[in-house]
Amino acid sequence: MTGPWLSRMFNNRAHGLLSAMIGGGPRIGLFLIALLLSIFFTTTTSFAEKISFRWAILADSTEGMRALDFTGSPIVFSGTALQFYIEHLNNCHVYLFLLDSSDNLTPIYPPQKGYYDYGFPRGPKLVPPGDQSFTFVPPPGTETLLLVASVERLFQLEKLTEVFNQNPDQMGQQVLLLQEIEDMFAGNDAKSRSAERMEKVEVRYSSADGIKEKRFKAIKVKSSDFYGRKLLIDHR
Repeated sequence: MTGPWLSRMFNNRAHGLLSAMIGGGPRIGLFLIALLLSIFFTTTTSFAEKISFRWAILADSTEGMRALDFTGSPIVFSGTALQFYIEHLNNCHVYLFLLDSSDNLTPIYPPQKGYYDYGFPRGPKLVPPGDQSFTFVPPPGTETLLLVASVERLFQLEKLTEVFNQNPDQMGQQVLLLQEIEDMFAGNDAKSRSAERMEKVEVRYSSADGIKEKRFKAIKVKSSDFYGRKLLIDHR
């Protein structure tokens, strides 16, 4: 993209200016080179960011549903109302799984087979929807959320998830699915964390009492090709 544009700029419009600047001294010439490199890398970076979505794990509090803070391992007590928030900001593929304190795996998102067959979802998604929620039940321990996002659709992950959903009591199927996720996570933790930014979100949704709104802070992700996070919750 930059090649022909850069060539035309040098040949037609800026050749004299460039010569004058470079001729005027090394500092001016270096300034111009730095400026051109800045334009090039800014353009390249903007095109590289292909994954863009927001997520949060909401928990009931004295101030309503608020996002858990995953700078550490947040504490959640049995019976606390919880809800997932996911919002696609471009056409990336997002997957979410829960490995609970009893080592039972539950695929959370996407909500059904073939979810990405006919395009991408638009608007915020609350799981479960509306004012509904879920809770952690005893035994206490570590609840592990496995969050994956990819530019490419992860057909193998979807296939293993489908087989697991058909045979949820077969431990071998769970092991295969978890291994697939762990292999994708390998070496990506630091890169994924660096792709995160905190952002205020307002989500409107329908309920039996009409249109309602939730306000909270969510994580916005912008990355080039893959994002994977293992999120640990201290269930007490």
